[in-house]
Amino acid sequence: MRHVYFPLLLLFIYSAIYAQDIPLKQDSLKLETGRSTEMKIDSITFDRNEAVPLRLPRLNPAENLEPQFTPYERHRISLNRERGSSLLPPVHWSGAASDLINAKSRTAVATMLPAPRLLLYSSTTLGLVETPYFGKANYYNLNAGAQYFVSPGFTLGVSGSYHSDFGFLPHWSTGLDASYQINRNLMIDGGLSYMQTAGNMFGLKQSAVTMDLHGRYRLNDDWYMNAYGGMPVMQQNNRSAAPMMPMMNTPYYGGSVEHWFNSTTGVEAGVIWMRDMFSGKMRPQPKLELLFRPGR
Repeated sequence: MRHVYFPLLLLFIYSAIYAQDIPLKQDSLKLETGRSTEMKIDSITFDRNEAVPLRLPRLNPAENLEPQFTPYERHRISLNRERGSSLLPPVHWSGAASDLINAKSRTAVATMLPAPRLLLYSSTTLGLVETPYFGKANYYNLNAGAQYFVSPGFTLGVSGSYHSDFGFLPHWSTGLDASYQINRNLMIDGGLSYMQTAGNMFGLKQSAVTMDLHGRYRLNDDWYMNAYGGMPVMQQNNRSAAPMMPMMNTPYYGGSVEHWFNSTTGVEAGVIWMRDMFSGKMRPQPKLELLFRPGR
């Protein structure tokens, strides 16, 4: 059952490639000439006002118990960078927040362009969870990574992060990811991640390699379709009786419809199938999420 989404996703991508091209407005890195807002880099032209998505760790551990299409957050930053008189490239700061009933988090993100094609970034998340029985507990996540723009439509990335997990079961993760704009309307991205538990009071040692894949197709200027899938491809556990940590053992697949009300605000709604931790069966769950991106 866990492999069902792969042929569905391939069929989605195959049909989208041969679909009729639809005129689009600026929403991705693309090759153009003759505009004053562009910067030319080794014969490749990038739009300086483009919003690039970064793959950050989940901002709130409580969200790991909810339906989700990907194991990471998509935080968008603008590529617009003005080079000053300093020898060092300027640092651009942005942030994100997550507020649930009994949990909240705040994230600071720093990005810089040390070279025209290279984007470096780091983020720090501080969070608080409060419950009636256990009181307050704090956690933090540290993350750093880089993205290299091979071409206007092809990006490679690498990242690493540390999750404190309230000091109980902290874990490290490293990952490789890529994004490719196949044509004017179709984009695919995905990644391969390695996760491993850090030292903990339980003596538990677990590790896993997980993969994820995402296809996004533009229907018109405001509507998109998404197909998602992910699964662990390798797992190790020093205690066979102990279950794997949820983030290392959660296959999922699903689809959604994405609508943008304006240039900065949108909504995404769909259904995702995830493994039920009690029955072990794949069960459908609804997903509704607000989307934000920098203004142009």
